[in-house]
Amino acid sequence: MNNPGKARRKRRVVQHVMEDGSYEIIKKHLPKEWVIRHFNQPDYGIDLVIELFDKVDERVSETLGEFIYVQVKSVTELEERPERIYPSGNVAKGSWQENKTEYVEVPVVKYPFDTDSIYTIQTWGASIAVLLIVVNVRTEDAYFVCLNDYIDKVLLPKLPTYEEQGSVTISIPAYNNLKDKEVTGAAFGLYGKRAKLLAAFSKFFYQKNEIGYMFQFKTWPVVTYREKLEIENADGDGVTMSGKAINDTLLLFIEQIEHLDIWEYRGWAPLADCKAELLSLKRHLLHPEPDETPEFILNQILLIWHRLTNLATMYEEICREWFLPKMLALYSYPKPVVIIKTSS
Repeated sequence: MNNPGKARRKRRVVQHVMEDGSYEIIKKHLPKEWVIRHFNQPDYGIDLVIELFDKVDERVSETLGEFIYVQVKSVTELEERPERIYPSGNVAKGSWQENKTEYVEVPVVKYPFDTDSIYTIQTWGASIAVLLIVVNVRTEDAYFVCLNDYIDKVLLPKLPTYEEQGSVTISIPAYNNLKDKEVTGAAFGLYGKRAKLLAAFSKFFYQKNEIGYMFQFKTWPVVTYREKLEIENADGDGVTMSGKAINDTLLLFIEQIEHLDIWEYRGWAPLADCKAELLSLKRHLLHPEPDETPEFILNQILLIWHRLTNLATMYEEICREWFLPKMLALYSYPKPVVIIKTSS
């Protein structure tokens, strides 16, 4: 028996052993070609950084320049329990309102998370995905949820005063288990593309704005200083750019975005649709059909860049709700959604 009055050797507590075990479990579940780096010395809220790679063959994998930040929590007991999920409105533009006439029962696991960590992640914004992964070291189940999205789409709308309490219980859909390779691949692929998607959205909006100036097409009632200058420099017909200059600019815009990595993500169909429309327009600009009117081409150009910028709206309203404990998120899983009507 140790004498409490005497010096003793430094000790390694069981929580540290569990943490190391959790890291190994996470590494075991993820693709071998991905790189997992420790990021917790010192620890300010991030334990691991996962760098995603694309497997070319059995010998070579290419880096994607995609990173996911992870906070890891280790437990020895974690129970899956059914939770009723009711449809709710778009919290990006309104308060939390549930429709109690129907619901879906979803298995979830719950974990109490300290509000200091939540607030820290909230202040970072959503440009890089920060995941909470709760690992059951006994069963090797590892459940994940994107904290940036959970904060914006669940916590703040439901509990805007969360900062006043010491911790918040996070509900994680049990479908978000690293053991499920299909769900993990779809989710981590989307999270890894986040920074690229947001950068692309910024480029799309810039190009759309420039296209509006080129064609003197406005969706706002304000006359800008730039417009006044362009009107002063226009020719007698009011034209500010030649047809060739417009064509060259459009081809340049397409060249700037047609090879972006975002088009490679197969989990969101509108991306492939927009890429196909973009390439079709490029072919028309390079090899115009004789029977196509300028009005038709103009409408196609305006429509395509409207759809490109609308990707940002859909991403905020829809994609950021995926893999969360919400009704809309259930359609991001490969499992059928069974909606239960409440008795009237």
